[in-house]
Amino acid sequence: MRIGLYGLPTAGKTFILDAVRNFEVLAGSSLLKTLAPNFHTMAAEEKTHIRKQLAEQLRDKDNFIMDGHYSFGNEVVFTDEDGALYDIFLYLYVDPAILKKRMEDSVRNRKYLAFDVEKWQMFEVESLRRYCHEHNKDFYVLDNPEKGYFPDVSVVLEFIDSLVAGYSCVSYARKCEETILKKTEARLVCLADGDKTLIIEDSSAVLGYKTHIFDGNFYTGFQVWRHNREMTDFLRFIDWICPSFEKLGIHFNRSVIERIKAPCFVLTAGHYGIWKEIANELKMPMYCGEQMSAETKYFIVKFLQEQGVRIVAYGDSMNDYYMLKQADEGYLIAKADGTLSRSLKYMDTEGITVV
Repeated sequence: MRIGLYGLPTAGKTFILDAVRNFEVLAGSSLLKTLAPNFHTMAAEEKTHIRKQLAEQLRDKDNFIMDGHYSFGNEVVFTDEDGALYDIFLYLYVDPAILKKRMEDSVRNRKYLAFDVEKWQMFEVESLRRYCHEHNKDFYVLDNPEKGYFPDVSVVLEFIDSLVAGYSCVSYARKCEETILKKTEARLVCLADGDKTLIIEDSSAVLGYKTHIFDGNFYTGFQVWRHNREMTDFLRFIDWICPSFEKLGIHFNRSVIERIKAPCFVLTAGHYGIWKEIANELKMPMYCGEQMSAETKYFIVKFLQEQGVRIVAYGDSMNDYYMLKQADEGYLIAKADGTLSRSLKYMDTEGITVV
């Protein structure tokens, strides 16, 4: 397993790598200087050659995490060799205002203030996400919306430990694809989100659970992994016992359910106990849990399509966006007042049908 940790200058990648234990840490910049002591004064083409050389050398090495850069301002330095090197890409996202302040305070990094830091950071996130979608790689954005950065990196270290132990949205998507193909021989399959799609409510909110984990609007496996743990701790704290979904005041979204004609499978990051009961009532197999991210849903669609299956997908938010865009038919569920989820405000919904 080879993990690449990306992020803008001053994001704090070194702060995280210095705290990693029980997994080999490599310093990308130091290794580049070892190959070429005058690396920082070299021409762009020469630097690209050294970067490719380092990536090729590390292809025979396994089980490490290393920092890297996707771009410097408007100059992309990420290479195909970098992409092929890593199994997992982590992106350390920091509030742009905090990044600007750090750059202002750093003589070496002050030059980057010439660029629009917010746009630069989102360009990197979107570019790496797209690359990972195209090449079946795991991609996780590490963010902490409440603070804008990680003053304490313990949760990041726990997540890295989970990755090393086998956490993988791509692998989980592959398992879902394989079991779906075993459950049906249909060449047309429906995939449906749960909360606010098959039911009107958000099952987590019904429980009284509130979170800021998704405020960054990334919905990668890191956010779903944190959400699952945080909600589990919340329910344990209140000593909650799952009643029937009817007693919780959960209502089916009949307008969506009645549209579904093909064999349908529920993909949800909602509460397992609630959704197990709902799925049984609907007679729809369910896939649920800490790995059901936006990426997971996307890859389930992609992997099924590669097996010749046409996909009709239903969803309501950013967690469903890439699934809906990839599906042969994607249906975006609007709110009762006809508006869309705020999470999709700046997203391209062309090709997706609003219902």
